[in-house]
Amino acid sequence: MRFQFTSVTDFILAPVLLVAILLFTRFYVVSKVKDAPEYKYFFTGIALKLFGAFGLWFIYTFYYAGGDTFQYYESAVVTNDLIYKNPASFFSIWLGHHDIGKYALFRDVGTFPVYYRDPNTYFVVRVIVPLVFLSFRSYLVCAFYLATLSFFGIWKLYRVFINEYPDLKSKFAIAIFCIPSVFFWGSGILKDTITFSMVSLFISAFYKIFIKKNNVFGNMIWLILASFVIVSIKPYIFIGLLPGSLFWIINRLLSSIKGKVLRFISAPLLFLLVGSFGYFLLSSLESTLGTYSLKKVLSRAAEVQHDLKSDYYRGNSFDIGEYDANISSMLLKAPAAINAALFRPYIWQANNIVMFLSSIENFIILFFTIRVLIRSKIILWIKYLPTNHLLTFSLIFSLFFAFSVGISSSNFGSMVRYKIPAIPFFVCSLYIIDYLRKKELKQQRDAIAVKPLYDLKELSLT
Repeated sequence: MRFQFTSVTDFILAPVLLVAILLFTRFYVVSKVKDAPEYKYFFTGIALKLFGAFGLWFIYTFYYAGGDTFQYYESAVVTNDLIYKNPASFFSIWLGHHDIGKYALFRDVGTFPVYYRDPNTYFVVRVIVPLVFLSFRSYLVCAFYLATLSFFGIWKLYRVFINEYPDLKSKFAIAIFCIPSVFFWGSGILKDTITFSMVSLFISAFYKIFIKKNNVFGNMIWLILASFVIVSIKPYIFIGLLPGSLFWIINRLLSSIKGKVLRFISAPLLFLLVGSFGYFLLSSLESTLGTYSLKKVLSRAAEVQHDLKSDYYRGNSFDIGEYDANISSMLLKAPAAINAALFRPYIWQANNIVMFLSSIENFIILFFTIRVLIRSKIILWIKYLPTNHLLTFSLIFSLFFAFSVGISSSNFGSMVRYKIPAIPFFVCSLYIIDYLRKKELKQQRDAIAVKPLYDLKELSLT
């Protein structure tokens, strides 16, 4: 590689920036926490993001000895250098339409960015170019910038959850900020850092527009921006967001209709109208989605899953069985795919330290899932869904996304990063279900405890 993974700048500027961010965050929290107690988790979230960015640098430097995170950074440095050689070419590449013919413009720099040929991957480079300019060629400084900025979208997601369930502030902080794989793989210079932040921003804007009807114009801008970035980097995430989002709208509309009969009659029509809109939206984005379009996504999933089984991945692969590129064949594999995405690798399947740490996290989530399932019973899950719209969205999104990842990935190393958006929502869903169960149980106990008091009053009157 042209650039070293570390430099003197990293060891001088990075610690200074780290301390500055933490001190500023601390002062910010102190100014907010009196009026909004949930801000006590803001500092924890920022600190874990910074720790994740540093941990990613450490692992890629001393364990992997290189990797895509450094190639993103190197490509951004090369792109940034172009502004000094040919400003017109720089802005054409950075802000203009992606054109492989522009690749020749990098001759002015004397080297070429690794990721320019893939528009989805190079979009990450576009995002971090300004951060590279401000980082004085320090990878760690750039990583700390990105980790800090990406947290604000995630914080907005946290505010959505606590707005619906204020009693679960600490639980949601664990699910959204503190899951190791999420803050590790979702904090450094990688696609996942940007996409998870944009997913969070998308849901926050969606919630404020369609559920709360708050600052519709401003949040529509955020929604469009988040959608654009997601589609530009990982289009399949946008596809994964649609089912839960559309169902959320349907649920919201149905709950606003008074009268059970009218609601029952309206339900099929709403499903048809909203579903048709979703199909129209995906069809209109077909050229933008490319290989992730409706016509190609099934065959692509089968091809990717088959490719990832190859010996190239050195034992990190797994197999959920063969399937064809059609919906019915894939749905038969849904349980195995969801299980693989959410709970695998199991501890005995880990063959290196990174997978072992991931397997411990998976075991804890599996244990928690089984515990909630046993206590709440599946019938209560169905009971809670119609009246708890955020729970419905979270379950649909996390399970659908886990299915999508599990069905198209056969490599644990890749999947631990791909599944990041699903994990916080799934764990939040478990916390909500457990909370609703306890709340219902408490109401039943209170009702039983109050009843004898009324009996005593009646006896005294007689």
